[in-house]
Amino acid sequence: LSAELANGRLAMVAIIGMFFQDGLTGSAWGDWALYTESPLRAEASASVSARSPQEEVLAGTGGPFPENFWDPAGLSRNKTEKEMLELRAIELKHGRVAMLACLGWFHAAAGWHPVGDFYIGEYDIIDDNPLISLTQLPIGGIFQVVFTIMVLEWLTTYVTKPPEERPWDLLGWTDVIADEEYPPWKERQLQELNNGRLAMMGIVGLIVQDSLSGEYFKGIGQLCFGNPACEEIKNKFLENPMAGPPIPANPFGLGAYTFPALYPA
Repeated sequence: LSAELANGRLAMVAIIGMFFQDGLTGSAWGDWALYTESPLRAEASASVSARSPQEEVLAGTGGPFPENFWDPAGLSRNKTEKEMLELRAIELKHGRVAMLACLGWFHAAAGWHPVGDFYIGEYDIIDDNPLISLTQLPIGGIFQVVFTIMVLEWLTTYVTKPPEERPWDLLGWTDVIADEEYPPWKERQLQELNNGRLAMMGIVGLIVQDSLSGEYFKGIGQLCFGNPACEEIKNKFLENPMAGPPIPANPFGLGAYTFPALYPA
């Protein structure tokens, strides 16, 4: 009942969104390139000519769309060009760390933590709950993590310092990319920024959810995210993998499922 209620709420929001997209773009799935008559696109285009000096520094870098400048907290107010670039570098760094954190969280939640199991295997096995497994980490392991972070910070601050006009370019892409305005390259930069922002919200949500409810998304490593409805599919497929795609049984007696003929007569 709880799942049905939650799915119903999600479906109500989704169908309204699809109606909105279809009305603006003519496509139920939407395409931002088709939003030519949208008041949102018109507002964004009009704001391009009225950018502040702070916005001009990061013009075209997006958030979430290329022509957007997302700063709801007003952190860019009265900032110099150098400070603006530094803020963007900080944002990207936090986003990259958050993406790695989400990846590490899901690996631990799925039960894949061989290094931790190896180090404490003689005493116990690392728990799949990432917050609990953190408390099982030996003090030596904590020192290793902290030392690795310090080394990376030292390298990127003093040894391989990124260019001043691109303080987020830790790997030196500036010297490799021939055209910084190349559309696919700009799109990849935009994807990194948006994915980093999403990951920052995601890892905070995972930590808060685990702290309050103990639910750490254990189903990430299971078929259908641990839904019992898929147990029958999994068991049948494991018993006879050559029988074809695992199809669940028909509980309503509507007849057996058959695949259409490859070459119908």
